[in-house]
Amino acid sequence: MKKIDIFVCSDAEMRACASWQDAFDSFPVTGIALPGELDFASLGQLLTHSAAPAIRPVSIPGRELYVFAHAMGQALERLTADDLADIAVAWAQTAPWAGLDVNPFDLAGFLMELQSTWHQSATPDKALFAWIDA
Repeated sequence: MKKIDIFVCSDAEMRACASWQDAFDSFPVTGIALPGELDFASLGQLLTHSAAPAIRPVSIPGRELYVFAHAMGQALERLTADDLADIAVAWAQTAPWAGLDVNPFDLAGFLMELQSTWHQSATPDKALFAWIDA
């Protein structure tokens, strides 16, 4: 399993952090453990209805850090809890979860927590950053 912490802040705010602990203390955060590789492609497609890449690496030396596509944050802004529950059911049947006995309710809980984390940040140019735990 690959543990990932997802922070909501601006690019400049993330770059100003000296460490993971600094980011954890400064910004809203939620986490998830993914089986195998870092794979948010199916979630990105379900949230945005687009095949555009869901995440891209961020170049900050010494960190395994990624930023989610802007459209994913925008989707979290507008979707209802019922929408997120439906997306969780579909996500549970795709990569990275396909073939695993994952509970869609657990994924729905993660998505709702992620949405809440998104709403907690008042930063106007906020983004979702995935920091891979070493």
